[in-house]
Amino acid sequence: MESTIQLIKRKAISLIAQTLSKTGTVLAVRAWDPATVIEADLHLPGVDMHKWTTPQHIKLAVAEGVYRDYTPLGWDAGTATCTLIINASHSGAGARWAQALQPGDTVSYVGIGPTPPKPTANAHVVFLGDESALGHFYALQQLAQNALSIRGAIALEDEQHRENFRACCSDFKALEPVGKTGHNQADGLLQWAAAQRFTPDTVFYTAGYIPAVVQVRQGLKGLGISSAQIKAQGFWK
Repeated sequence: MESTIQLIKRKAISLIAQTLSKTGTVLAVRAWDPATVIEADLHLPGVDMHKWTTPQHIKLAVAEGVYRDYTPLGWDAGTATCTLIINASHSGAGARWAQALQPGDTVSYVGIGPTPPKPTANAHVVFLGDESALGHFYALQQLAQNALSIRGAIALEDEQHRENFRACCSDFKALEPVGKTGHNQADGLLQWAAAQRFTPDTVFYTAGYIPAVVQVRQGLKGLGISSAQIKAQGFWK
């Protein structure tokens, strides 16, 4: 039950956001099978995507006074279009919003800004994360033109999603789908990492569910990876 203070705060945020918000249009929606991962193509008129040199986050309104940040996984600056991929496997406001999206819908957002870190040039790149990190990793891949190599693992809860990922995600063949196991759903990622050999110039990007990101970072350090080689970005559900 929402308290009076929470209700007043949400209303205030909503009023402030209305003066700052901009709008875009949903062009297409695609649901994975099962439909707990949603892809949405957006047209954001007036956004200069030529300036995007790091992954970006868009603060989208998913309910009155409620906002969630999503990272475009790819974009076309010429048409001002981009694609979001949203983990809708939980009962949060963002998941409910994503599951209800339809082509032609208008979406509201209050800002677009860079999500650190910048892609590292002239290095071997390893990605370790879950569904919520897919947009972040795709964006890094699009920007990491000078990477010596890209590989990694992505933790997907549903076996059908893992099968679909192996079959369909040709742009990400270097990412191996693994199961979500362990207390923080990070064991599959760490088991994959422990079975690999890495050179000293490897840079690790770990992103996704915050407790999993913390565990992956600790696990990599346990494998002898220095903190300077690990770039971490956590997302709330």
